[in-house]
Formats: sequence, structure tokens, C-alpha cells
Amino acid sequence: MGKIARHLRACLPALRRGLAGVLALAALPATGAPYIALVAADQPPATCSGAGPTPVFTALVDLPPTTRYRFSTAFVVPYFFDDEGEFNLIWNQDATLLVSPYAHPGPAQGAVALPLPPLASWYAGFGEVPEHTELALRVAAYDEEGRTVATSRVTWDCTSGTVLSLEHRGNAILAPSPVSVVEYYNASLAHYFMTAGPAEIADLDRGRHPGWARTGLQMRVLADAGTIAGSVCRFYLPPASGDSHFYSASDGECREVAARFPQFALETTTAFAVFPADAVAGSCASGTRPVYRAWNARTDSNHRYVTDRALRDTLVAQGYVAEGHGPDAVAFCALR
Repeated sequence: MGKIARHLRACLPALRRGLAGVLALAALPATGAPYIALVAADQPPATCSGAGPTPVFTALVDLPPTTRYRFSTAFVVPYFFDDEGEFNLIWNQDATLLVSPYAHPGPAQGAVALPLPPLASWYAGFGEVPEHTELALRVAAYDEEGRTVATSRVTWDCTSGTVLSLEHRGNAILAPSPVSVVEYYNASLAHYFMTAGPAEIADLDRGRHPGWARTGLQMRVLADAGTIAGSVCRFYLPPASGDSHFYSASDGECREVAARFPQFALETTTAFAVFPADAVAGSCASGTRPVYRAWNARTDSNHRYVTDRALRDTLVAQGYVAEGHGPDAVAFCALR
């Protein structure tokens, strides 16, 4: 290993230049063509030692079959900085740079999960885990001539699990932005309500609408559909029908509700955006998770939307009715 370390030290300038090309996100114009863009993980990445869950990142992709665009190979690159902030490839006189290619198959559209190799495997053979190692995941999309049209990179500290940066270049900036839908509960009404609207969240949190409090649950969705998702409509049910709200990710169901219940007020057709569940199987794509809809089956109609099936089953045991697609009754799919 000593010979390898001496060789790497001699090659360090060239390695640094090469790594800068791997890690850096060059300035790219946004042309409106297909893209790939990472979103931050919904759980802290695993620790340097490999304890805890292996991080899984999600990429939003618009690479339709009609184009000749493709996924690039994504690189997972562990590295660290010294006390002066200088980038280093040498640790304990051994190389710490490990590059793991992660290949992705052809055209796709929607949200795709990118599971990473176990972090412990990156440090196998060193006998020690480096502290505050900054890790990076970079993805890119190329055109038919091999030119980069979109790049996206996330970095995180594997000691603390803190996501340090999320950067997009080129067409990646065109991807819809992830947002959180926050759930509230009104004990006097025994009603649930959810919203992704910043103004509504602020009003509810400061008590402008008395009786509502956060349940602590939320889900990640998209602020708008763009070209890869579907918009969610929102109806207001007047007091005679429940003084409540109803959401649907199905254009057909939105039209049906408007026709069957003219007393319901259609507040918006773009409350937020999600991904459709398979109409028969009720399944969701790899980068998404099921959202279950449960109806309270009372004259004061109210629906609850949850990502935990066990919680949905508890609601059903309390008298709620599960509504959705497939044997598991999945309403739609949110981001992981």
C-alpha cells in the first residue's frame, strides 16, 4: 500500500483536476429539452460506518421515448477536506477516492429511485472510518451527440447525515420543485385537512383558523406537474356537506365530482402535483410511495390522506372507508 500511496501522491495534481471535472457542475444553458434532477433524501443518509439505512435518493426525470436522450452513469464519490479546506485524496497514506458507477437504463419519465451501495463497502480495507467525510452523488443526461444537457448533484456529510448542498445545471433547473403537504386535525370537528400552500400553512400555524393543529404528518409532492406528474384538484364542501375539503389526482374523478355535487366549490385544479398509481394494481413507481385515502363515511364528510398503510388500516377499523386503486386502495403516489 506504501507504493500505491507514493504513486497517488505523485499523481495528486492530475487526480484533483480529474475529480474536479467529475464533481463540478459546469454552466449549462436551459434549453427546455428533457432533464434529470435530484431531490433531497427524505431520510438522513447513512453514517460513514454504514450504520443505519442506506441512503436512497430520488431523481425527477423527463427522458421520453421519443427522444434520443438517456441517463448518464451516476458517480458516488467519497472525499474529504483538510483543516485548510483543501481537497485531499490521501488518508492514512492510502487513497480514499472510490468511484462507484451506477448505470441507469434508457428513457423514463417521472420519479426514479437511486439506491446507493452500502457506505461501509467504500471504506473496506482501511480499518478506520474517516470523520466528517463529504459524499457526493452526481447524475447527468446527455444528448444523442454525447453533449451534457442536464447535471444535478447532492452532497452530504456521512458523519452527521446532513445534506450540504443540492445543485442543478442546464435543463435540470426545469424540474418541478418538491414541496411538503402538511396535515392538520380539528378535534372538535374530528376532521383532517392538508395543504401545501405556504400562506395557508402560515395562517393555520399562527391560529388564524382556531381549532386546527398539526398532526406531525406530511408528505412530499411537487409544486406543479410540469411534464412528469399530474395535478391535484381541490373541492370545498359547504357546511351542509361537511365543511371539509376533497382532493383527487384523477382528472376523471375531478370532473365526476363537479358533475355529481354541484354544491361543492372547485377551489383549484392545481393544489399540488403527484404521480398516478397504476389503475389496476395500485402500484407506484420506484421513486414514489403510495398515498391512501380514507373517507369517514359520515354526513359531515371528511377524507384523510396518509402514506402509512398501517395507519390507513387503523382508520378503516374505526369505520373509515378505503378509497383508491388496486387491492391496497392507493389513491395516488407521492415522492419517497
